[in-house]
Amino acid sequence: LDERGYSLLSRVGGSLAYDTRNSVMLPDHGQRTELTAEFTGGPLGGDKEFYKLELRTAWYFRGFFKGHVLEVIGNTGVADSLTSSDVPFYDRYYLGGLYSLRGFKYRGISPRDPQYGINPDMPDEPIGGDTYWFGSAEYSIPIIQTEKSVGVRLAFFYDIGNVLAAPYDFDLSNYSDNWGIGLRLNLPIGPLRLDYGIPIHHDRFSSGSGRFQFGVGYTRGF
Repeated sequence: LDERGYSLLSRVGGSLAYDTRNSVMLPDHGQRTELTAEFTGGPLGGDKEFYKLELRTAWYFRGFFKGHVLEVIGNTGVADSLTSSDVPFYDRYYLGGLYSLRGFKYRGISPRDPQYGINPDMPDEPIGGDTYWFGSAEYSIPIIQTEKSVGVRLAFFYDIGNVLAAPYDFDLSNYSDNWGIGLRLNLPIGPLRLDYGIPIHHDRFSSGSGRFQFGVGYTRGF
């Protein structure tokens, strides 16, 4: 509610990446690591002043048999204000959904605004955090493969991570995680993925029930 209305944001950013993957669609060797920095406000003007730093890395390995692939991902990021005000909620970090913790709702992993929890009809609202960390491991195996590049892969995965309210707070003692299975479909219209994630550890705002996630692409790293 403090952010209601309009805000003008002026920002500049850049990234540096190192990529040794042997394939963009389905690599089984190499890695891609990217460091991103973004600054909002300050000399650029605008209504908000803050910066964000994010490091993302994805590594790929050949599995035990031909066609098997192990994908290992690690991401972390920090956002911090350049003034006494906080980073606006729409630029903070959240986890949950296809591209992070697949056993949870989209943006379901986040610090909450307790003011909403006072009213039972308005549960605590996710408002994002200034620090996040995330890790994932996925092992996929080919099930069907044809000469026309139509194929099906079966994947087993584990995701873990957390979002914390304060900047540079990398507390690892409290986290959410999930395991799950998925299908990777290589169709003439393009690669598709279907995942079913089941939470292991979760907070009181999330349930232990499994959740389907649907998206495009074989890999999630970048």
